[in-house]
Amino acid sequence: MALSSIENIFAQARETSQEDIDRICSGILENLYDPEKSAECMNQLRKLYLIIHASSTQPFLTKNLVGTMVNMVEAMDPGKTKECLLCQKILTGILPFDEKDLGMETEIKNNPNEAANCALIYLIQGDKEKCWTSLLPKVEKCLSSQNIEFDVQSKLLSFLIAVSLKHQSMLQKGQIESVNAYVCDVLVKASLKQAPNPYTINPFKKEQTMVTEVDGTPSRNIFTVLNIGQYYNEDQMMNIFCFSTLYKWIYNCSKEEGRETAKSIFHNLVGKTIDYCFRILDQCERRPKMPSDVELQNSCLLETINLLDLVCKIDNGQVARVYQEIRRQHNRLSQDLSKTRLMIPVLQFFLNHSRTVAHDPHDVFRQYFHKSLSWGFTDTAIAFDTILAWNPRSFVSEFCEILPALMSPTSSVEIFHILLDLPCITICLDVIEKCNTEDVPTVPETEPNSSMEAYQHPFYRPMFLFFTRSEGGQGDTINRLAAFHKILEDYCRHPRVVVCSQVVPALLRIWFEVILEEASTDFVSHLLPVLIERCGLLYNIPEFKADVKRLISKYFVKLLKKHPTILLDQQSDILDFLMTPANITNREDFFANMVWGVGEYCSTTNDERCTTENIRRFFEVLEALTYELSGMIASTTTSSVSHAKITCMLMSTLAKLSTRCQDLIPRAILCCTKVARQQEQGYLDTDSQETIINRAQELTNILKVPNFAATALNPSSDIFTGRWHQDSSSLPTILRGVYQIISTE
Repeated sequence: MALSSIENIFAQARETSQEDIDRICSGILENLYDPEKSAECMNQLRKLYLIIHASSTQPFLTKNLVGTMVNMVEAMDPGKTKECLLCQKILTGILPFDEKDLGMETEIKNNPNEAANCALIYLIQGDKEKCWTSLLPKVEKCLSSQNIEFDVQSKLLSFLIAVSLKHQSMLQKGQIESVNAYVCDVLVKASLKQAPNPYTINPFKKEQTMVTEVDGTPSRNIFTVLNIGQYYNEDQMMNIFCFSTLYKWIYNCSKEEGRETAKSIFHNLVGKTIDYCFRILDQCERRPKMPSDVELQNSCLLETINLLDLVCKIDNGQVARVYQEIRRQHNRLSQDLSKTRLMIPVLQFFLNHSRTVAHDPHDVFRQYFHKSLSWGFTDTAIAFDTILAWNPRSFVSEFCEILPALMSPTSSVEIFHILLDLPCITICLDVIEKCNTEDVPTVPETEPNSSMEAYQHPFYRPMFLFFTRSEGGQGDTINRLAAFHKILEDYCRHPRVVVCSQVVPALLRIWFEVILEEASTDFVSHLLPVLIERCGLLYNIPEFKADVKRLISKYFVKLLKKHPTILLDQQSDILDFLMTPANITNREDFFANMVWGVGEYCSTTNDERCTTENIRRFFEVLEALTYELSGMIASTTTSSVSHAKITCMLMSTLAKLSTRCQDLIPRAILCCTKVARQQEQGYLDTDSQETIINRAQELTNILKVPNFAATALNPSSDIFTGRWHQDSSSLPTILRGVYQIISTE
C-alpha cells in the first residue's frame, strides 16, 4: 500500500506541466521573503524539489527564481534555514547551468560565510563556471582569515579538497602552497586549553584546564586528534578536521605532479605531518583510561601509518627517519594478535620503502602470514589476506586478479591442487575453529564418523594440518586423499563449503589460461599425470565435480594441441590410464578426449619421435580396450550413451593410427567389423546402436582404400586455413567435381 502511494506521488510529479511549474515558481518568489507565508513557501519548495527529481526531462526555471535561490543560499539566513537548504537542494538538482542562466554574473564577495555557503554550487558547476579564476583565490584568502568560525573553515577546506579531486588542474602551485601553510599552522598551533562550558555562565572566572592524553595525564606536547577534553575550542576542532582530511588533500594534489615538483610544493607540510604523526604514534602506545578510546587509537594509528607511507613516497629522503619508527610499531603490534588488522598498512609501508633503506622485510612477512593470519583467519577484516576458502564470495574478483601473479613453474602445480581442494580447506578451517571453541571427545581407538571426530583421530589429524599449512613448497598433495574426502562428506552441503565450490571453476579457468599461455612443454608434460589423477579425485559435491571435470577435459585438449609432444613424453602414464576400462567411470569426457588426442596427434607430423613402434604400442592398447568395451556394452543393459561415444572414438583412433602404420590396417578393419556385429545383438538404445554400426561401416569402407584413407583420416593442416576450399587442386574440390560428373551421368 505504501509503495503504491509513493508511486502515485512520483507519477503525478512526472506528469506536472510546465504551466504548473511556472505557477509554483511564481508562488515561491512571492512567498519566499514573507514571514507569514513560510509554511506555504516550504510546501511549494518541496513540490518543486520532487518534480525536479522525478522528471526525466529538465524543467525550465526562470532566471529570476534561480538567482533568488542563489542569494538565499549565499545568505543562509538563520531564520530561514529550512528554506535555504531546500533552495540548495533544488540548485544541485538543476545544475550545471550556463553562467548567464545561473544568475551569478556579479563578482563573488569577500565574505567567507557567503563563499562557504555557495561552495557546493560552484563545485557542481565545475568547469562551466567562468569565475573559477576569481573564486579560488578568494576561498584561499578567506581560509587564512582571522576569527572565522569552524563551520566556515571546514566548508572552505572541504571545497578545496573536492576541487583537488575533480578539478585539480585549476589549482595553482601558489594556492596549494598557501593551503599547505594554513594546514601546518592548524596542526601545530592548536591550543592545549579546554574550551569553557558553553552551557553555563560562571561569574567567577577560573583558569582553563588542560586537555589530557588518552591515559588521563595532562598534555604537554602539541594538540592532536588523540587529546581528550570535555569541550573543544574551534582551533582544536579544525586541528582534528585537518588531520582527518590531510591524506586526501596531499594525495589529490600530488598524484598529477612529478616527484621533484611534489617534493618542492609539500616540503614544509611533509615535515609537519611527520612530526604530528610521530606524536600520534607516541599517544597510541599509552594505555587508554576509557576502554572506548582503544578504537579511537586504532583508527588514528591506521590513518597515521597510511599518511607516513604517502609522504615518504613524495619525499624519499624522509624514509630513513620514518622507517625506524614504523619498525618499532611493528614490533609492538606483532605482540598483540588482536591488532592484526593494523599490521596490513605496516606491511604495505615495508613493501613500498624497504629497498630505500636496504632492509629485507622477509621476516616481517613470514611472521604475519604464518602466525598472525593462522590465528586470525576468521576475522573478516583480514580474511582476504589469508585463505580464500573462508570468505570466497566476498573476494572472488580480487583473487581472480592476483592468481596469475601467484603462479610460477615451481608453484603452479601446488596451486592447482589447492584450487581443487579448496572445499576441503574450508571444511578443515571450520572444523579446527569449532574444535578450538567446543569440547569434542577424543576417540583415537575407533574409526571416526564425522569430520569433527576425524580431527581428533591421530590418523587424520596430519591431513587437517597439511590442508591448513601456512607455507607452500611442502608438497603438492597427500596420499589417502580419497579416504579423506569420504570422512569429510558430512560437510558437503554446508553453506560455506557449497559457496566455495562454486568459486573454484572461475579460478581454475584463469589458472588454465595462464598455463596455456605461458607454460613450457616440459611443465605441461609433468602436469599431464596430475590431470589424469585429479580428474577422478575430487570432493563429492556433484555440481562441483561436474564443473571441474568439464574444465579439465576442455583444457586438456587445448594443451595437447599446443604441446602434442607430451603424448610420447608421458606415454607410459597414458597407456596405463587407457588400458583400464574402469578409468572411464566418472571420467567419460576426459577419457574420450584422451583417446581422441592419441588419434589426432600421435604422428610424425607433430613429433619426430613417433616411430612405428610407438604407434603400434598405442594401437594394441586401444584395440584391446575396444574389444573389451564393445563386449561389455553388448552384454549388459546398463551401458550409457558415453560408452557408445567412446567406442566410436576408439574405432576412429584405431583407423587413424593404422593409416600411419599400414600393416595395422587389416587389424583395424577386423576390429571395426567385429564391433559392428557385436552391437547388432546388443542392448543399447537404437540411436546409439545405429551410431556405432554406421561408424564401423564408414571406417571399414575408408580403410579398404589405404591411400585414400591416409589422406582422409590424416588431413593436412591446410584444412584449417581455408586453402582446401579454394585451391582447384585440393582433394575436396576434386571430390566435389567427380561427384557432379557422376551425378549428371
